[in-house]
Amino acid sequence: MASSDPQRRHRESGQAAVEAALCMPLVVFLVLGTLQLFMLLQGRILAQVAVYRAVRAGSLNHGSCEAMTHAAMVTMLPTVASTTTGPKLAAAFADRERNYLRVRGTEGALFTEGPMVEIVRESPNVGWVRSLAGNEDLLFDVPTNSAAELQQRTLEIRMVAWYYMRIPFADWVMSRMFLAHFRLKNYTNANPLMPTQKKSDWWNDTDVELGDDEWPGGDLGARMVRWSEQGHYLFPIQVHAAMRMMSPVKANNFNGGAGCSLHGF
Repeated sequence: MASSDPQRRHRESGQAAVEAALCMPLVVFLVLGTLQLFMLLQGRILAQVAVYRAVRAGSLNHGSCEAMTHAAMVTMLPTVASTTTGPKLAAAFADRERNYLRVRGTEGALFTEGPMVEIVRESPNVGWVRSLAGNEDLLFDVPTNSAAELQQRTLEIRMVAWYYMRIPFADWVMSRMFLAHFRLKNYTNANPLMPTQKKSDWWNDTDVELGDDEWPGGDLGARMVRWSEQGHYLFPIQVHAAMRMMSPVKANNFNGGAGCSLHGF
């Protein structure tokens, strides 16, 4: 019995090593995935604040795209850079003034292709605004009970804030889960919850819509797929807000249409 004790302990230690190897990916994913998920939720809260500040800035500045975009960008800056002091905030904004995301991924690559935010003005109607050219100030103060007129004097916007996931391993797994969820790309990698399953081949069976396709930068899903293949994992957080115009709209602010893009995406 004495001679078998070392052998039994050796077998038990080997079994423990195997169990640890099988469970470690799951434990790592749970820890990193939870951290990434809460950071994504934080990004969602910031996006809700950003779209409110954007619509307020547009309401006060004649529906200006630049005012709305900059207001939203400043709110979203903590998701991509340190803004704990005034100089850091100013430097972070200066690097992204034209709405470039500019963030380094987990592998150190600098991502500059995508925008931080994209805004579309749902109301007032672009054609209606252009028809007012030269008379915006006169019509703004005219009393009306018409529902259509009141709608045209309301600034309503929808916005997408691109959130860059940067937690190692979790960003890669969650990005592929999102792509499969929205039926953009099959999840054919190893299942992180079952490491022995090398080919999970997961695809959402239901038709889940990612959202509106009419964005200044184009289709959201196509860009998610393209960027993930480049090693950049982004998720489009979509939000909406509306506010009564506090200044008359200006036709020259709508020359580019309903979409707002400072750098031509």
